[in-house]
Amino acid sequence: MNWLVIKRLSALLVTVVIALGAWYGYHLHTNSNALWNIVSRQCVPHQQAQRDPSPCQRVELSQGYALLKDKVGIVQYLLIPTVRISGVESLELQQPQTPNYFYLAWTQLPQLSRTLVKPIPSNLLSLAINAKWGRSQNQLHIHMSCLRGDIAHQLAAQQSTITERWQRYTLLNHRYWIRALTLDQLRSLSLFQRVATELPDVNPGSGREGIAVTTLADGRLVALVLRTDWTKGVLGSAEELQDHQCEALGIPIATKLR
Repeated sequence: MNWLVIKRLSALLVTVVIALGAWYGYHLHTNSNALWNIVSRQCVPHQQAQRDPSPCQRVELSQGYALLKDKVGIVQYLLIPTVRISGVESLELQQPQTPNYFYLAWTQLPQLSRTLVKPIPSNLLSLAINAKWGRSQNQLHIHMSCLRGDIAHQLAAQQSTITERWQRYTLLNHRYWIRALTLDQLRSLSLFQRVATELPDVNPGSGREGIAVTTLADGRLVALVLRTDWTKGVLGSAEELQDHQCEALGIPIATKLR
């Protein structure tokens, strides 16, 4: 087989992957306004009129977010802006006046332990937001949930090499950018802005990057970024690092179903 044929086959393969991705994205985004409709038509009006955020668990109008228990998972919550922001590709996230949604979500993680009525170790708590093509909803939402146990173990084994310099690590056969963070760094600069300014070849408006945050075994925070790569079938779903059933906690199935 000559190089011209190989080149044409490679181009065809890339075209097929992109076409499948577009088809997947189209079907994935059906009913993509469901979260926004819940927040804008129910949670916020109920909070304003009755001081009752239902069906959300919390609405903080002054800070610009709502907290909603997801139907998937035993303790998964979603932090959702109370203004229209489609997702990671929204350029509003690069503005200094925009709320620091990742930090706000971090402050709300204790809600997971309260829901479970059992302390969840900090290294098994996580935040994640998916890239544009790896999500089902077109309203920004940060997944607050348990971290997969195998990911927690892998990060613990590698923590001595994780610094505040971005490095490449392989998790779940995907190449992530990873760096350590302090709580003050998470609070002082939006993680969306940090990723856009510190990582190479980031176009904030493209929505290619999925982002996650968790805690290392030594107590440091760690940020993880997964970039969409159509040629490899990677859609930037950083949520893949999470386990919404919290299997690592060893909770009996009967307890989960109550």
